Amino acid sequence: MAGENYTRVADTISAKEGAAYITIDGVNRQLFELSALNAQIDLNVLERNMLGHRMTQHKVTGATGTGSMTMYFMNSEMLKVALSYVKDGKFPPISLQVKNADVQSTVGKQEVIMRNVIPTTIPVANLDDQSDDPITFDTDFTFDDIDGLNYFDLPSNYR
Repeated sequence: MAGENYTRVADTISAKEGAAYITIDGVNRQLFELSALNAQIDLNVLERNMLGHRMTQHKVTGATGTGSMTMYFMNSEMLKVALSYVKDGKFPPISLQVKNADVQSTVGKQEVIMRNVIPTTIPVANLDDQSDDPITFDTDFTFDDIDGLNYFDLPSNYR
């Protein structure tokens, strides 16, 4: 391939590089039990056929923050949150700060904070006499707001 402008594998971001932090009711810590996390913004799109135009037109009318996590079953913090809600009707504010950063890449790091996170599944107990694997669980979540702290740069050969 001629030229310098192509995607270099060294500039891709490894999913194993980075970190996540959780803040529950103002208390921040590393989300050490995290195995995998995916989050996205889904746009709400209005579709309309307008007079004088034969193509369907589209307009963004809002957005929804959704995601999913796989976590190791080794921390009771979320169970305490769920029980607080079940018993007292109180659900504390939760935020997730996630950083993707691979030192091999020249694109730098991307870091976001998702706010008002609500996980949809909270584990209570898990036993299995047929498994030697660590216990994990999957949960989807929603978030109501997001802030970008850092964004990826162009790869060095595109600057």
